[in-house]
Amino acid sequence: MFRKIIFMFLLCFAFASCNREAVFSEVKINNRYSVLIPDYLQPCADLHKEASLQYQNTEKDVYALVIDEKKKTMVNYDLNYNVDLYFNTIAKQGFIETIKNGKISIPGRETINDNKALIAEITGKVDQTDVFYKLGVIETPYTFYQVLVWTRADNKEKYEKDMLKIIESFKEMPLSKDELPTPKEVVPDSFTIKLKY
Repeated sequence: MFRKIIFMFLLCFAFASCNREAVFSEVKINNRYSVLIPDYLQPCADLHKEASLQYQNTEKDVYALVIDEKKKTMVNYDLNYNVDLYFNTIAKQGFIETIKNGKISIPGRETINDNKALIAEITGKVDQTDVFYKLGVIETPYTFYQVLVWTRADNKEKYEKDMLKIIESFKEMPLSKDELPTPKEVVPDSFTIKLKY
């Protein structure tokens, strides 16, 4: 009888452990932004060379990264984007080129901490594995951010809530006004100078 009680207790404990909610902690990056990261993800450095934040759990097959692109730099290259154009021409383009049978949902419009954002789901195959991505593109006055979280497709139900929480927790820190993009002066193609004598 005692063994049976111990067995039942261990079974309940194991079940509770498997279904426990993740504990999220705020992670700040380069005094620029913060996101909430679940306790089962650990920092790493080999997911994407341009990412400013990278976390993973290879056992659970869950990954998260953030890529940020300063508007000031984009203005210098005559690239005048808004959140829709950035999503369509930059953020989703990599998926079209690299994911086999990739499908990108129509992005939902959101406001994340007072910033315009688009969130989409992406499915397809990578190395014969069905994958599920959540992509958030966030536009602040200073920067475009891509917040990307992904896992195997069969993990979708288990981790989708956490994936969305990571994206929606995004917060840009106060930045210097010097970092704001300055619009380029419009110079007319031709002009006439009239002189008075």
